[in-house]
Amino acid sequence: MTLPVHRRIADIARAEPGRTALIGFDADLAEQTLSWGELAESVEDAAAALRAALDPDVPSCVVVEAANTLGAATGIAAALAAEVPVFPLNPATPAAERDVLLGLLGRRYGHVHLMDVGNRPGPAIVSATPPSTRDGAVAYLLATGASTGVPKISARPGPLRYDPARTPSLVIRQTGWRTGQRQLIVGPLYHAAPFTAFVDALLDLNTVVLQPFFAAQWTVDLVRRHRVEWVQLTPTHMREILMLADADPAAFDSLRALLHTAAACDADTKRGWIDLLGPERVFELYGATEGIGVTLARGDEWLARPGTVGRGVLTQLRVLGDDGAPVAPGEAGTVFMRTPQRVGRSDYVNDQLVRTTPDGFATVGDRGRLDRDGYLYLEPRDHGTINVGGEKVDPNEVEAALLAHPAVVDAVALAVPHRTLGSVVGVQVVLRPEVSVRKADLAAHCGRRLAGYKIPKHFTFVDRLPRSAAGKIQRWRLAADHEGGAPTP
Repeated sequence: MTLPVHRRIADIARAEPGRTALIGFDADLAEQTLSWGELAESVEDAAAALRAALDPDVPSCVVVEAANTLGAATGIAAALAAEVPVFPLNPATPAAERDVLLGLLGRRYGHVHLMDVGNRPGPAIVSATPPSTRDGAVAYLLATGASTGVPKISARPGPLRYDPARTPSLVIRQTGWRTGQRQLIVGPLYHAAPFTAFVDALLDLNTVVLQPFFAAQWTVDLVRRHRVEWVQLTPTHMREILMLADADPAAFDSLRALLHTAAACDADTKRGWIDLLGPERVFELYGATEGIGVTLARGDEWLARPGTVGRGVLTQLRVLGDDGAPVAPGEAGTVFMRTPQRVGRSDYVNDQLVRTTPDGFATVGDRGRLDRDGYLYLEPRDHGTINVGGEKVDPNEVEAALLAHPAVVDAVALAVPHRTLGSVVGVQVVLRPEVSVRKADLAAHCGRRLAGYKIPKHFTFVDRLPRSAAGKIQRWRLAADHEGGAPTP
């Protein structure tokens, strides 16, 4: 039997009112908790205010500034309970980008309401143009396109329902998830992976610890103190935690599973976590916010096939060449996916639909190859490839070489114009605060791992790199010049 969100929360609150539902932090980082009884009462009040404020004759949605706080989490839960489409927004979104996102929402909804700090809907932002008509209700909307700079919004059909057989999905169940577990949410709630993990947690009786911002030592301390059993991290989080002096298996005794998603994970970081937790507790999921399908790889599968992102889970995979025909195993092409589960499928609010085939396979444009056993390996996207005098350089390979240096916290490789070769490899590098290293030393380090034309010729040291909440590098935010990055002598 399926239940609406408000019924599921109310049922849990009646059965276990004193059980901890959410653990968060105030502005002074003092710990706060909400029991299921308190959460149910707050959600009921906010959901009633939402229903009363919205015009039933006008398609509407609500926007929650989704910092990792108890207030934001409650606001999201209230919108889901009221069955009003909710869009989690990054509170730090610049005004111009916020206007674009709200404009995209206005293409579908006549009224867009911003929730205030008390989880009450503010005055409606009225769409300047009549909203498009679409079939079907929507549970929530998520921003995507963070790696290109082109804002898109995908919509998850709704209304949301709790189904014990499908909450969470089969793929997440295979990552060590258990009903009633203790979960830490490290990534921000406005990003797809933490958001969906929170929604599943809400419906599946989890106790959720909300970390307001990432700090590696704090994450480890929260896992230890709250005996966290399940966590989703990005490769950036994983790298920084591994660099801690006391990152040892004892700190993660309670952790049943680590799931990493979004950005590509370099081999050294992956092996480090497999050594830390054991291969049976490390999982990698490849998918897209658009909900076209997923693959999953457990640590032992990755060790047997380094670089794989796994096989499809309730998902058929197909790799097609530029002519639209399937390519042979081991050959690269565009990755298409097909899943029989239509409930989780989404569409773009701004009509930038995923590309599909007549028989129902879809792609978001990623490239990859399949081996003979059906394991998928992703290739770098074309826009990242660096052409050095006709030789193609995969920036991921350069970045992985740099990340193997103990002084390097983060790195990105990109093309730098060159008079005769067209381009050479340039890198922006984040170093550990207490470490000093010469550019020539880093070049020599790369030279022991890379062919000559792949060795970076320009180095720029920066305090941090512009990454999305998913850990994906935002290339359009990178500095156009390489000030301080003169060619290595």
